[in-house]
Amino acid sequence: MRATFADFTIDPPRFGNGTARYIRCHPDRDRLAIGAGGHVELDFALDGGELPEQLTLTLVARVSPLGESLGWAPIDITVNGHAVISRFTVPGGARPREAAFAVPGEALVAGLNTLCVRGCAEARGLLWLYRISVEPSRICARMHLMAEERPAEAAVCAYRTEWRAPGSAEWRPAPRLLVHLDRGEGSLPVRLAWRGQDGAEASIGFQPAMTEFYGHRRAADGTLTEYRGVLEGRSPLRDSALEEVMHRFRTVEGCGSGGPGLRQELRLLIEDGGPPVERVIWGDPSGHSGTVSLLAAEPGPEAEVTDLVTKVRAHSEFAEVGEVAENLLHDSWHKWLGHGDRAWLEFTLRRPVAVGHYVLTSANDVPGRDPKDWTLKGSNDGEHWVDLDSRIEESFAHRHQPRGFTFAAATAYRHFRLEITRNAGADQIQLSQVRLFTSAPQPKGFIGHYQRVGEAPTGYRGTSVSAVPEPGAMTAPPRTVEQWRSYLAEYSATILRVADEEELSEVDDERRAAGWLGFEGADEESVLALEERLGTRLPPSYRAFLGASDGWLNISPFMWRMRPAKTVGWLREADPETWSVIRGGEGEDWDDTAFMDRALLVSEEGDAQHWLLDPADVSEDGEWAAYIWASWYPALGDRHASFAELVAEERTGFEDQAAHEARMGRPGTAEDLLAEGRAQALRGEVRKAMATFEQAAVKGSGAGAYLGIILGAFLDISAAHHWIRTGILGDPRVLEAIGMEQLRAEAAPLYLRCAAEEWTGAPGGYLSALGDILPRLPDGVDGVVGAGGVAASGAATEGHDTAAWMARVAAFAPPALPESRTFQQALDLARALADRGATDQSWAVIEAALPHWHCDSPHRIAPVVLLTDPAFREVVTPARARRVVTTPRGEFRE
Repeated sequence: MRATFADFTIDPPRFGNGTARYIRCHPDRDRLAIGAGGHVELDFALDGGELPEQLTLTLVARVSPLGESLGWAPIDITVNGHAVISRFTVPGGARPREAAFAVPGEALVAGLNTLCVRGCAEARGLLWLYRISVEPSRICARMHLMAEERPAEAAVCAYRTEWRAPGSAEWRPAPRLLVHLDRGEGSLPVRLAWRGQDGAEASIGFQPAMTEFYGHRRAADGTLTEYRGVLEGRSPLRDSALEEVMHRFRTVEGCGSGGPGLRQELRLLIEDGGPPVERVIWGDPSGHSGTVSLLAAEPGPEAEVTDLVTKVRAHSEFAEVGEVAENLLHDSWHKWLGHGDRAWLEFTLRRPVAVGHYVLTSANDVPGRDPKDWTLKGSNDGEHWVDLDSRIEESFAHRHQPRGFTFAAATAYRHFRLEITRNAGADQIQLSQVRLFTSAPQPKGFIGHYQRVGEAPTGYRGTSVSAVPEPGAMTAPPRTVEQWRSYLAEYSATILRVADEEELSEVDDERRAAGWLGFEGADEESVLALEERLGTRLPPSYRAFLGASDGWLNISPFMWRMRPAKTVGWLREADPETWSVIRGGEGEDWDDTAFMDRALLVSEEGDAQHWLLDPADVSEDGEWAAYIWASWYPALGDRHASFAELVAEERTGFEDQAAHEARMGRPGTAEDLLAEGRAQALRGEVRKAMATFEQAAVKGSGAGAYLGIILGAFLDISAAHHWIRTGILGDPRVLEAIGMEQLRAEAAPLYLRCAAEEWTGAPGGYLSALGDILPRLPDGVDGVVGAGGVAASGAATEGHDTAAWMARVAAFAPPALPESRTFQQALDLARALADRGATDQSWAVIEAALPHWHCDSPHRIAPVVLLTDPAFREVVTPARARRVVTTPRGEFRE
């Protein structure tokens, strides 16, 4: 027979192979409430063949409490009027319990059968019935039940959880657990294990229909506990804000040589109160199992709303040492410190925002000051608060550790309050930073495997449904000759566009003109000859690479030439000298001897670097694992699944570095990014603007590089001279875009201020970056050699003459850029107040004038004079500097 069940944990209840009637009882949220004398009847059918000798009846139930006392609600169970159990009392307690009974064959009839669960008339309290099933075998029944009801496909399961230390009798409340895992097959997990980004791990097993679980958990600090939970309810995805934080992936299963494999969608949510998960392992009732490792992602600047915070308050702070609540908004090493083991922090935003993710960063010292239990609340009037997210027993594994927390964002609030109800044991509380986001970071995808019962494991990969590839970006590493030709042509064009002459020293004019750093492809005979010499078939992606180009130049900044097919060989034979050196190894941890004996050498010349393929590590589609060995590595580098993935990784690294050096000019889009970044900056969205300006810089914009650095100086002035030196003064594109006058008015004095605060010895090394910006002095002034001066010997001496540089600094008077009449008047008044020591009044004048600041120049986005004018040195503190650029200005003022 097919399993018969009634599941009341779902609204509306779900039935399998049966129908139900209620008498003086009713479904109540996630259960059926049966009062004294009430009963439920479940009709089920048996075919006319041989009746089973016995059935198993299983119910999951709980008795409602009576105030602080246990309730009492005995029940009678009958089948076709035959008593199965009389006056059975479900054990009391806070958790539903499972009980199983035998139904004798003589109680059954062919055709329609009636099961009745009746509450006794003298019951005190309600019987809460969660699920009931009838089946020939409990094991089979569970499998049928899982297959037929499919609740995981439609809902997120929420559990009330507890944990206790080994050997302890006391269970303590633990954070709520949310679980949803669906491959589109409607199969619930019976076991689940996961690992968080902080290293904490958990492993649990579920009762049928996932009504309870039991397992264990190891915290990030190594603390081991028992772990259990009870289902509190299910939230349908179509009606739940939880869908916003659900990870959804387009998947490909079985990506071997037999074709693209099975394509499905995986929906995944595991929220245990800690940081996001990075690995998940599960098994279902049929014995199938899977594992995925998520590709982590950082919250994007488009989701961050920290810049909207206009005020932050704390229950207390150490103002005398600068450890104030305002520091929480800065991306720096400063912190907030408050008295006591409990605290509150309040953040007021410029406008209401639906926050769904926040990040807390631990401070620099004393782990006992870290928050442990807290609640995040929201309000629109600052008086009436709504609980948004609660955490208990949290911990930070190390200093300056950022930890993110996600919850369902349903309502926009203007005020947020972090109530810390317990710390880690010290008599003070501290944090380094608090950041607010509208949504959680979404993993870009995952890799893993899936295994069906009786079959070999197969590859399992996924890409986030929300992931949008860059235009022209490849969705997978190249595998065929045609894909390699296209891929390498694009890569060649990038290298030739951005590499300098030294890097291209071996590239002749013919290759430069053709835009191709490779050679003619190896013909099939050459590749077959190589395979015959090696005694094995080459991995597909490398074989196709040779077909596209028999060797290569400049495949990465540290690998200058790849071997052609005729010289590819086993490391021990192709380069015995290197093999003997590498094989010797260093230190007690060296364990790569066997690998070096079998490694295939595919590279020819590099910067003390060798590219190796491993014939003993082969995927199901024939790819060999690939590694880089370099003299600066303690052993092998990272494992790559194939030669193609190694090339792709090196290309990504090269392009990232080129982007950082702002060398990858791509005309046609930088101006649009500049306009977008300027609007974001004037709206006070600093982090978004900096990210947009960085994109413009990657596309060749000197203005983008300049404006991003200027904004960054307002957020963290202590490091600004490093950025100015490398990103402004050292980049001729910036001078061309911005002009010398603005560099003298903004970048130079800002650099001098920041560098002077860092000087601990002779400042010549800092000053030399200013070059022609500082004024020239005639020879002999104050006994020093002037700029470009020549000593009697004929050698230039100024670069080593600190006194000469300091004289030029003393003579430097930065020009004043024009300001609007209203803002200039405010500056004049603020200077006068600052000269009298009235710093707070001076700032009040500046703060009132900030919304009215504007400039017609597209390359000015903030009043840098507030950072460079010595009159405002005590007025514009780091917290106020941040306020300058987070205040909407000009046409975007509120």
